[in-house]
Amino acid sequence: MLKLMTPAIAFSVMCASVFPSEALAQSALQSSTVSSSGMSVPDENTLARLVWSTMIALDNANRTENYTVLYSLGSSKFKQRNSPAQLRQNFSSLRQNRVDIGRAILSSPTYYIPPVILSDGTLRLRGGFDYRPKSVRFDLIYTNEGGGWQINALSVVEMDASEPK
Repeated sequence: MLKLMTPAIAFSVMCASVFPSEALAQSALQSSTVSSSGMSVPDENTLARLVWSTMIALDNANRTENYTVLYSLGSSKFKQRNSPAQLRQNFSSLRQNRVDIGRAILSSPTYYIPPVILSDGTLRLRGGFDYRPKSVRFDLIYTNEGGGWQINALSVVEMDASEPK
């Protein structure tokens, strides 16, 4: 049945995630590389650093079953929607399946859609690390808060590398 789904639906069905709603998908349709506030997409090094630091924080949380650091990296809205205990529950399948998210630092992320500033000023990064036979895929939303990019929503999944992106 999964093979009949569109890539976006398949991605959302199989993800361990803490996305607030499907409104993010709609928001992406109204996005650009420069937001109405004049913000532009960060440079490639900053984007990679954001992805890598998020993947390492999630990997450490899964390995230790302590999600307080991942929680602390979140925006105020992220913290309102999630607790460390909720994050632990949301990512239990990755933990139980012993998915090695930390290997993400060994390669550069591939973006399946171009990094973009959404209409609400958030930064969306959707892509993956295309390992064989399994790849690690992510959909990350960051909010510029307190002078830096904070996690606003994240979704991470391990999938067969042959699955649609």
